[in-house]
Amino acid sequence: MRSLVALIVLIGMVAPAAAGELWPTPDTGWRYALTVPVGPGRQRYGYVDAEPAPTGGWTVTVTCGVESTRDGRVLSRVVGRGTSNRGRAHGFGGNWSWKGGSGGGSFVVTQSLRSPGALDLPGEFTAPECPRRGVGQLSTGD
Repeated sequence: MRSLVALIVLIGMVAPAAAGELWPTPDTGWRYALTVPVGPGRQRYGYVDAEPAPTGGWTVTVTCGVESTRDGRVLSRVVGRGTSNRGRAHGFGGNWSWKGGSGGGSFVVTQSLRSPGALDLPGEFTAPECPRRGVGQLSTGD
């Protein structure tokens, strides 16, 4: 009887972890978009577009800059390529280099097992061309 109770408790502990599996998984693509105001009529943007990498994780294209909130016109734009993966903490991050070798940066997106399906997620970028931190939107990129 004791072993049956122990088995039921063990199953109960394992089931929520499986039910709370975080997306994206290494076999899916995704997009993360973060924008923050930087002055009247302007916002700084950071977009990460990810595709599954053959070795696991993702290959990412990072686009950052400033755009007009009045007409959507892009005022500055830089693009880079890099890699991303899940870390020990809940969420994922990565790094990139700007095209032309003029630096780069890293990013991290934080997720929670309490809300595994949440798509509005806190994120941070280290490159000055990108938004520093805020809540962005995760999507399939379609």
